[in-house]
Amino acid sequence: MRPHRLDSPWQSWMVAAALVLGGLGCFAGGVAWVSRSLFQGIEQELRRNDVHRLALRTAESSPLATGRLGTPLTSSFLTLRAHGSTPDEGLVDFDLTVQGPLGRGVLEAQVAYATDRWTLRKLVLRPERGDSVELPAGGSTPALPAD
Repeated sequence: MRPHRLDSPWQSWMVAAALVLGGLGCFAGGVAWVSRSLFQGIEQELRRNDVHRLALRTAESSPLATGRLGTPLTSSFLTLRAHGSTPDEGLVDFDLTVQGPLGRGVLEAQVAYATDRWTLRKLVLRPERGDSVELPAGGSTPALPAD
């Protein structure tokens, strides 16, 4: 039996292109999955160690934030922006969506991690209405031992 010949040279190019695009799609999906897994692990650590509450309570204690959003503040979404960390230390940047009786906004937080502490280094409030304002940052929360 003779092998089936393709009717035109374009068919062979289309098959090759489909194989290349399929391979690239699988590769991109794998990279996205690995990246999301890493970010999800850090997000879980931030929540487990109550770092998001440290940012929320710091904002709540600032007249600059409560004047724009009111009090009490509640949070809904935590989104990791960047991280550079080792098991012993590092920096993590995240956004925390917040809401108060007077409005909504996003807290942009930068925290430093040391073996036994999470320390709030920078906190910026971006309200839905109005200009962003940097809030006094400080305070820390103990780092829980790894599970």
